[in-house]
Amino acid sequence: MGAIARSLIAVAAALAVAAPLCAKEPALEHSPWLALRFEQDGAGVPITAIDTLRSEVTLKKRPFTIVLPVRGEDDAYLLTAWTSDSIFADALPDERARAWTETELPFYFTPYTAMADTAAGSGTLMLNAEGHHHLSGLRLGPDRDRHAVSFAQVLEIDGAERREYAMRKVDGPLYLVVWFDEDGDGVMRHGEYEFLELDFR
Repeated sequence: MGAIARSLIAVAAALAVAAPLCAKEPALEHSPWLALRFEQDGAGVPITAIDTLRSEVTLKKRPFTIVLPVRGEDDAYLLTAWTSDSIFADALPDERARAWTETELPFYFTPYTAMADTAAGSGTLMLNAEGHHHLSGLRLGPDRDRHAVSFAQVLEIDGAERREYAMRKVDGPLYLVVWFDEDGDGVMRHGEYEFLELDFR
């Protein structure tokens, strides 16, 4: 067998091994709808699109930061987090995708369900299927030209039960719904929100 034939066989074998890796979803620098980015240990964390609305972020069991786009002077992002993806279904995404339908807000984003936090944010990711973080002003970080919200610990709220623990003790994935009311009409429309699955390893 000649040298050229051996080279062609080697190339074909290498391509066969690499093919499954190329078939995986490509990593994104930011989420597809709201352009959210994640950082950990001073570096960006890749995001993988699972489907049109849902993205996956693989994190270490350490503090992390969500970087949110600066859109204007009075930006406000709503974020709810929970231990199961039931909050995704509660958002009724299929109904919301129909432009002519005004679907009611999921309960966790209705008025008076914002959870109390310090004026500049305590660094606590509150898990509550019936409440949300209202991220505005200093809760979006101290820098006007960069919205960055960091989380170092978790407070899980389930009815009257409360459990607080460090990020290193997170057991299993966490699920986030983030909404930015772009037109300010109080209606959560397709394109103004997205679903995130945080996998801790």
